[in-house]
Amino acid sequence: MTLPIIIKGVLTGLLLSVIVGATFFTVMETVMRRGPIAAVFLNAGVWFSDITCIFVAYFTAAEVMQPIPNNIFVKLVAAAAFLFFGLTYFLRKPNETVKPLGGGGIFVLIIKGFAINTLNPGVLAFWLATMTVVVTTFKLVGIQILYYFASTIITVMTFDLLKILFSSKLRKVINESMMTRLFRITGVILMAFGILVMIKAFWY
Repeated sequence: MTLPIIIKGVLTGLLLSVIVGATFFTVMETVMRRGPIAAVFLNAGVWFSDITCIFVAYFTAAEVMQPIPNNIFVKLVAAAAFLFFGLTYFLRKPNETVKPLGGGGIFVLIIKGFAINTLNPGVLAFWLATMTVVVTTFKLVGIQILYYFASTIITVMTFDLLKILFSSKLRKVINESMMTRLFRITGVILMAFGILVMIKAFWY
């Protein structure tokens, strides 16, 4: 009985892993600029954000949570944050001084990953929808829900680490010009997310 639940959780994790979102490009840029260890800490913030959203979706009634992804103020705040992050990346240059990865730097990376993921209304909507399917369609309860989401998160973490490893291999062939393009691509994608969220705030 447990194995089918784990398989469903793994499949959900695979689905989430192939969705290319704002955090993917931010993590990739971090690998190129600061190395794989820094990217792991950034991704740790993303994982913590996902886990937090899962707990919020589980412990809060759906009728209370549902308005949040559709709240105009929340979307505008998220849009502004994405635009700010995007502009920062777009204007960044490869020859900027890289801060050493100390305790403060690690904390900033974790908070940054958490913020980028959490401020995306689609993340909360995804976990809320998944929780709804798990409870109403899969009919999972108690420890079964834990098995499902543990499998999902472990799968996501595994593939995220593989992405970081792959990106770190590319570091050796990335030059300054390519790095500049990566910064700008990351910036444009983040700003595009911000504009998309802003449009949805007024049209949906």
